[in-house]
Amino acid sequence: MRRSTRARSRVVGPSVRTHVILLLLASTAPAGAQTVDAPAPADKRVAVGGEVIATYGSEDPGFFNYATYDYSPLRNVRVVINSSVRATRHLEVLGQLRTDGLSHAQIAALYLRVRPWTTRDIDLQVGRVPPTFGLLGGTGYGADNPLISRPLAYGYLTSLRRDALPRTVADLIQMRGRGWQSEFSLGNTAPDRGLPLIDAEHWDTGVQGRIKAGPIEWITSATVGSLPSPRVTDDNDGRSVQTRVVYRPHPVVSLGASGATGAYLAGTLDDEVPPGTDVESFRQRAAAADLVLAAGRWEVRGEVIGTWWSVPAAFDPRLRPALTTLALWGEGRVRVWPGVDLTVRTERLAFGDVESAQGPTPWEAAVSRVEAGVAASVYRRVRAKLAWQYNSRPLGGRVREDHLLAGQLVVWF
Repeated sequence: MRRSTRARSRVVGPSVRTHVILLLLASTAPAGAQTVDAPAPADKRVAVGGEVIATYGSEDPGFFNYATYDYSPLRNVRVVINSSVRATRHLEVLGQLRTDGLSHAQIAALYLRVRPWTTRDIDLQVGRVPPTFGLLGGTGYGADNPLISRPLAYGYLTSLRRDALPRTVADLIQMRGRGWQSEFSLGNTAPDRGLPLIDAEHWDTGVQGRIKAGPIEWITSATVGSLPSPRVTDDNDGRSVQTRVVYRPHPVVSLGASGATGAYLAGTLDDEVPPGTDVESFRQRAAAADLVLAAGRWEVRGEVIGTWWSVPAAFDPRLRPALTTLALWGEGRVRVWPGVDLTVRTERLAFGDVESAQGPTPWEAAVSRVEAGVAASVYRRVRAKLAWQYNSRPLGGRVREDHLLAGQLVVWF
């Protein structure tokens, strides 16, 4: 049976969710702007923190910002509760409870952190662990996001599906720009959401190791899912391996490199792949490089991400070469007044060519975006944002371009 995004996210009824949140809040005093991967303070065995993010903006008929059908990220109230419980100096349990739209709740993260030595910066984490790949990493942006959206690479839906396959190149090209409701003739034929390059909404399940020595930090993980499709349980006998290295030669400079490979197709497609192959042999591979410069009132960050998707080609040999994607994004933030920031981000998501009846043709519709905004601290631990976004997708989709405006209020504790 096909597992949808809804099936993977554990939905909890309002009464259950309320009791869980109250129990977490009652367990200890707030821990400030704690993130899910932050350890409990040295003087506490239990710490709880979190944030409330309320967003209201334009409708998004082109689905440029959607990563799931459950809610619109431009019209949403998200409540995040992060908690950490330290059993000993070497063992700690960390978790995150998250609700969207005040109705969809899920345990977004839950893992055990083991620190073999207290004098060395070495961690081993087991469970639903933070992502390893990319600049946004395990914490993403959260309350620190200078704008309202994420970069396109971390959520924009392509037409590729994990539970359905195109029979021919023509089938693939027909779905360009239709990641919000893609459909193919092999596997599950019902229209459904496609896959992003990187799913930043869900965390994967497995083990993760981290070592930091001087200016170098190295993280690697092995999980049951993949970058575009994190999982709680395995459904294709495949594994994902992700690695990230960060070098900080100076307090104002950070250089990062990431790599990943993982089986992205569902086990339900075993009968649809060519004889002698299985779904776990078809993988998404990714590589990225990033840079962060932060000094005084200024911060600049950017990233380039390349991905290669292998697709079964039983009926059309032209599908055999890997489908490629290149994502580039960069943003700059400047503090123009105490507590007031101006930010702009520009980005491009481009797709490689396949051989079609019309000659070399991009397999997916390229997307460009410019987003600019202002963020102001209106009170202690309260921040307000206003952002404008322009999206362009000339080669596909029912909506080729749009202008979106959204406001956001962030409260953290």
